[in-house]
Amino acid sequence: MVQLTNEIKKAISKQDVFPVATSSHDRVPNVVYISYLKVLDDQTVLIADNFLNKTRGNILNNGKIAFTVLDDKKGSFQIKGRAERLTEGAMFDEVQKWVSDKLPKVAAVVMHIEDIYNGAKCIS
Repeated sequence: MVQLTNEIKKAISKQDVFPVATSSHDRVPNVVYISYLKVLDDQTVLIADNFLNKTRGNILNNGKIAFTVLDDKKGSFQIKGRAERLTEGAMFDEVQKWVSDKLPKVAAVVMHIEDIYNGAKCIS
């Protein structure tokens, strides 16, 4: 079972913006900066869909997603997994409460973590 360590969760809590990567059905990569990303538990991350266009389509087509976080001591971590997009329910309600009213709050993206890398080394 893949789990976020306390050091990774701490690094996530300190970072303001995250490069989030997806790919299209035709394997065309897409990377965007995401501000609204937070840990739900050791295996799940919540991302707010505010202005995700290509990313939204990629999630709906293949669900694969990854993001990176930088730790001062351990370097970079790459977290990979599968995403689901929700427009109702508890996670969607959480996005409605959490995200600024100045943003559209279109959907909740729930990422289920499958692999974690520290540099080139798989630690999961």
